[in-house]
Amino acid sequence: MHGSKGSDNESGQYYYAHRKDGEETQYWQRLVQHLQRTAYLASGFCKDANVAGLAYNAGLTHDLGKYSVEFQKRLQGGPRVDHSSAGAKELMALFKGTPQEGLATLLAYCISGHHTGLLDYGGSSDLPGDGTLAARLKTDVCDYSAYKGEVDLSALTFPKYLPIRPPEGKKEKMGFSLSFITRMIYSALVDADFQETQEFVQGKMPRGGHEDILTLREKFNAHLRKFENPTSVINRKRTETLRACVEKSAQKPGFFKLTVPTGGGKTLASMAFALNHAAEKGLKRIIYVIPFTTIIEQNAGVFKDILGEENVLEHHSNFDWETKKREAGEKADDRTRSVYAKLKLAAENWDISVVVTTNVQFFESLFANKSSRCRKLHNIAKSVIVFDEAQMFPRDYLRPAMSAVWELVNNYGTSAVFCTATQPKLEQFLPAGTPITELAPDPQELFDFYKRVEVKPLEAKLCDDELIARLNAHEQVLCIVNTRKHASGLFGMLEGEGNFHLSTLMCPAHRRQKLAEIRHRLENGQVCRVISTSVMEAGIDVDFPVGYRALTGLDSINQAAGRVNREMRRGVSEMFVFEPQSEFIKKTPRYISQAVEVARAVLRDHVDMPISIPAIEAYFGRLYSLQDPQAFDVKGIMACFDDSDGKFKFETAARKFQVIEDVTETVIILFNEEAKNLIEELKYTQYPSSTLRKLQPYTVSIYQGEFEVLSSKGVILTIAEEYAVLNPEHLTEYYSCDRGLLVPESGGGDGLFF
Repeated sequence: MHGSKGSDNESGQYYYAHRKDGEETQYWQRLVQHLQRTAYLASGFCKDANVAGLAYNAGLTHDLGKYSVEFQKRLQGGPRVDHSSAGAKELMALFKGTPQEGLATLLAYCISGHHTGLLDYGGSSDLPGDGTLAARLKTDVCDYSAYKGEVDLSALTFPKYLPIRPPEGKKEKMGFSLSFITRMIYSALVDADFQETQEFVQGKMPRGGHEDILTLREKFNAHLRKFENPTSVINRKRTETLRACVEKSAQKPGFFKLTVPTGGGKTLASMAFALNHAAEKGLKRIIYVIPFTTIIEQNAGVFKDILGEENVLEHHSNFDWETKKREAGEKADDRTRSVYAKLKLAAENWDISVVVTTNVQFFESLFANKSSRCRKLHNIAKSVIVFDEAQMFPRDYLRPAMSAVWELVNNYGTSAVFCTATQPKLEQFLPAGTPITELAPDPQELFDFYKRVEVKPLEAKLCDDELIARLNAHEQVLCIVNTRKHASGLFGMLEGEGNFHLSTLMCPAHRRQKLAEIRHRLENGQVCRVISTSVMEAGIDVDFPVGYRALTGLDSINQAAGRVNREMRRGVSEMFVFEPQSEFIKKTPRYISQAVEVARAVLRDHVDMPISIPAIEAYFGRLYSLQDPQAFDVKGIMACFDDSDGKFKFETAARKFQVIEDVTETVIILFNEEAKNLIEELKYTQYPSSTLRKLQPYTVSIYQGEFEVLSSKGVILTIAEEYAVLNPEHLTEYYSCDRGLLVPESGGGDGLFF
């Protein structure tokens, strides 16, 4: 095999990579075998990224430090040894002063960090122990020269040119592209190292077994044939959109957008394009990215029903494999157990044809530096990525996020689809002239057709009493406001039966229960008045005859309108947009006040068509022009990769790129018997992460100040010295069956959770 000198070295001394507990040394894994197999796997993993050779080099050299006597003693119980720096040092020494030195540096990041994570480069003054790549390259390591008896590094080859091009073809913008290809190599290396080691220790794992894109395309298209002869007018229009998406699937990979109003069938249409496009162009998987965990199970469920549960990986923070196994029950057959085992393995590296995930999981993984988060990156190459509700991209990180998407499309054979009713001006975050192909046949005509709600801005501000009087005049009505405190306060003013409140002060299991009640009452013509935060907007399938929305961004107004007359049963309904005047609103944060300011102006200028393509374009154009350019990269992520010589800051970028900032505290609510049983399990389990995942439907996140006030009142218990639980003795006092967690007024925070 390339890079090997054979099975024996001159001294006759065997060197090992891994041991099996209780086994004699003859059953341990030979180091040269591990290096060869890891190199081979990494090379295959990076084939789609067009850097198979570099990945092979990384795999062959990543564990050279294990050729030391000290590491061999470590396998027998000796002290820890730094074995990751040796390969990086060796490559830098071999290629110092040569044209390949830059590429050797990229590999040095990957090799030195294959256990601890990609490091910042640091500086020339860094000393051993400083935690940078520069420091690691100066670190003294144990003698590993014995590798020369088994591994031939003189045969290593490097490409003359990297198969990437920087944005706009400018060399000075090469830094980000170089950092991204480093991530791809790192991803392939750590995934190969993990899988090769796992197979030696545990045996062949049940990976794969899912159906390929061609088979899934046929399954999906067979399902679509049910819609070939629709009888209703609305279904005929949805079928037109479907057909248009399938017809455009033969286009070459690139950027696409699907602009379809709420209720226009964009979920099926976008997947129809994705599967047919992938099959036509030889792409390997579909990655469906959704902004909210509250709707991901709904969309994933649709895909599973059509394609089969074994072919769809649901990967997000709320998904728990143990719960799925328990739901299957003891009578689950071998096939069902095998499906869960394979899907759990696929969650490690996305080695499956269809992945459904969240914005947070997707984008944070693209900028992560730890091996566990990065293993999936090489499998994003040659994929179709559908971004559902694209207007929900994290605004503070738009520039680095879109730069990463551009890399995937232009250098890694990927297609990106921005799917929404309210298209943001994402092209301004791409190199000038980047084409984005519209998949919908005629977006404005679709908006005209699906117009089922008249959006009516009210001229005068509405005080809470006036708003409540308006809501009480309707038997069924939805009112969405901007803050939790406002929603909770308004709910307390409602009278009579059939009143509901929804916000994230209610744990997810509680919200699901209330939504089921709301749907039942709506369908049966019963009184149903709902006051909610924006948790009620995107992806929630309800149908109200009339709605009220506190003034906010035009995209949110459009989402709220999608919950009114959703099934087009009433001709044209009304949704009133109002500016609230309320004692429950203490302050409005800047990002909401800016959206309100822009929306107010756009609604004034587009009074006849407030929800239309021109209005939406005007809204995002004005909103983005108000922002300082730095507002789209608030943490300075791009500056971490602006060095075309390869001196990057991977660790710093990973630390900064946190879509959900850790400024809150999570409180577990003993909502039902399952929650109580899980709390008992949490007290004694050796695997708390699994139990915590199962507890997520019973959690509420609150601001630090709110948490401190609750703690001062003695209503927070600490389980296993770490996890906060609402004291069951105070459950009825501080957790309402209507409003959820009751946060004291003095707790601080602005109530801006959804």
